[in-house]
Amino acid sequence: MTRWRAVAGGFALAACSEALVFAATGRVTLVGGLAGSALAGYLAGDELAEGAWHGLLTAMAWGIVLIPGLVALSIVTDAPLPFPIEFVLPRLSTAGEVTTVILLSASLPNVVAGVFGSLTRREDDRSREHASEQPNPRARARTTDGDAEEPSPSASE
Repeated sequence: MTRWRAVAGGFALAACSEALVFAATGRVTLVGGLAGSALAGYLAGDELAEGAWHGLLTAMAWGIVLIPGLVALSIVTDAPLPFPIEFVLPRLSTAGEVTTVILLSASLPNVVAGVFGSLTRREDDRSREHASEQPNPRARARTTDGDAEEPSPSASE
């Protein structure tokens, strides 16, 4: 089941980070979309397939906005291609190679980023569970003679 809030959160991070990068450098990168996909994977949960799916959805949602924007920028300002595509495309010779590289670069890295987001969520959940199983060292109060006394039920709440 798709968690649209996770996709919206990833989209918002991608848009904000790309806007900051563009304002600072005048260039467009694909790094914001990767960060957004990782966030979407994290928000979706600790299942790797869910992270991959939400990372891909975030990439597609962000691409729907980014691609027309890039076309407009290239027409109006003669802006270069986004990083890292600007270095890869000159090495390709056929339209099929270009199409394959663009489609794979728009999807696979974001799927992997979503998986990493879910892995991070899984590790965070495990560390929280592990921390909640540990006894709280501050739960025991010290008396004036150095012996530990059991805390009252109201002191631990």
